[in-house]
Amino acid sequence: MKEEFIDFLKTKMVVEDIGGSLFVTKIKGVLNPPIERTITEIKEYFKGTEYTPLFLQDKDKHIVQFGYYKKPEIRPKYWLNMILFAATILSTIFAGSLNSGGNPFENFADLWLGIPFSVSIMAILTCHELGHYLVSRREGLITSLPYFIPVPFHFLGTFGAVIRMKSIVPSRKTLLRVGMAGPVAGFLVALPVCILGISLSEVRAVPETTGLLTLGDSLLFSFIARIVHPNIQPGYDLFLHPVAFAGWIGMLVTSMNLIPIGQLDGGHVMYSLFLRKRRVLYIPIFGALIGLGFLWAGWLIWVLLAFFIARRDPVIQDTLTPLSSKEKVYAIFPLLILVLTFVPQPFVIW
Repeated sequence: MKEEFIDFLKTKMVVEDIGGSLFVTKIKGVLNPPIERTITEIKEYFKGTEYTPLFLQDKDKHIVQFGYYKKPEIRPKYWLNMILFAATILSTIFAGSLNSGGNPFENFADLWLGIPFSVSIMAILTCHELGHYLVSRREGLITSLPYFIPVPFHFLGTFGAVIRMKSIVPSRKTLLRVGMAGPVAGFLVALPVCILGISLSEVRAVPETTGLLTLGDSLLFSFIARIVHPNIQPGYDLFLHPVAFAGWIGMLVTSMNLIPIGQLDGGHVMYSLFLRKRRVLYIPIFGALIGLGFLWAGWLIWVLLAFFIARRDPVIQDTLTPLSSKEKVYAIFPLLILVLTFVPQPFVIW
């Protein structure tokens, strides 16, 4: 069977070398121009087989690699998604109540205090994950619904959500669209949440006490606050409404996801642009995060996490077809969101 595939590929490229292993065959050479059409024809040929071709670049040569790839199937377990979603709503209501001065342990009715925070943070997180989900399904990928992560005894009530994407990504264009869909969708919800929340927030005198938790500002959050509350006098500060706090968290999480490393959303966007050349940026990125660790120790933990997730690259079926000029312009939006929402020092205790 492999010989038949090799004979076919010899009609689609100038073959210089044939290698591989027992399970994977690699054919090195130069694809017939136009390359995009040749890649499409090879994909169509393999579509009816149990093998999946990958298209790679090696300097000025092309590599067509094919091997057996079992088409993944995700058996829907909607009951689990729904249970985790409902549990996360409850845990964020509980956290929001505690953050607002309530105590559901003593007074069950205090749970009502947590609803504004819960609705706001869940809207941001849900739209972020649905952005990934809907775009990946539109691109033909096999993807699960979001799995939310409830954390009852945490000031946020959740560690976010994840989706399972088990398909090989067909192209750099698809990786770009899926990678940026979540942060853009989440940002478009977090922005009005922040505006509404800041308008509901109060300017009050800062208590003369120690141990007061202060939130750092991003460029965008600070700009909105100055527009809505332009005359904050010395000795006073903006005390955030739960909706504003949810919006602030939403923007912080968005910016963290857009850091261009590994399997983060920003890493996927960067990989779609530069492929493995993106690793040249890892040293300055890690250096910057270590430097930021002197402002907030959490960045040092983030460096450790980033080190492990940076070691794996996405699997793209076609790395030869470049992004169009329009798609490269699209990639500017995640970068702009990162700049506007990044908080160098998220938490400060005075």
